[in-house]
Amino acid sequence: MADIADVRLFNAQLNFEHFPEEGNDLTWHLEMTPSFSYDEGDDFFILEIEYEVEIQELVDGISSEDAQPRKLATIAFKLGSLYRLDVNGRNPPEGAELYSFSKTTGTIALYPYAREFVQSMSSRMGLPPLTLATFKLPYPDSSTTPEEPRAIGAKAPPRKRAPKRAAKS
Repeated sequence: MADIADVRLFNAQLNFEHFPEEGNDLTWHLEMTPSFSYDEGDDFFILEIEYEVEIQELVDGISSEDAQPRKLATIAFKLGSLYRLDVNGRNPPEGAELYSFSKTTGTIALYPYAREFVQSMSSRMGLPPLTLATFKLPYPDSSTTPEEPRAIGAKAPPRKRAPKRAAKS
């Protein structure tokens, strides 16, 4: 039996390309890559999941089917969780068991933390808050074919003022 004991943000990289054009539909694409580390005999293991969210706007089209995506921003980060193992005299878990756990239960347990991080960071970037869809299996693992981008459900807001630029020296 494994119980989650801690969740941490291991790293993050945010890239903002440009402001969206007013009224354009926004979409997103998510990839997740789980991995785990465990040394035989330990009473814990670490699950790490790398997430990459690309936020795009649809331009040059009347409908979303005709529009071409243009990258607005990327939110890439790695979350980690510490799981305590309670073997109670049973055999310790094998690599195949931990692999299955990391691809299912472990990924499901970390997903709400990822959703909160993406929503917070997209807002801080000046974009509409992006709430990732509810977790569904099979999930968009980057080792498989990427799934299609999903609509954010919001249009780009009008800009009230031009972005500030640093003065040249």
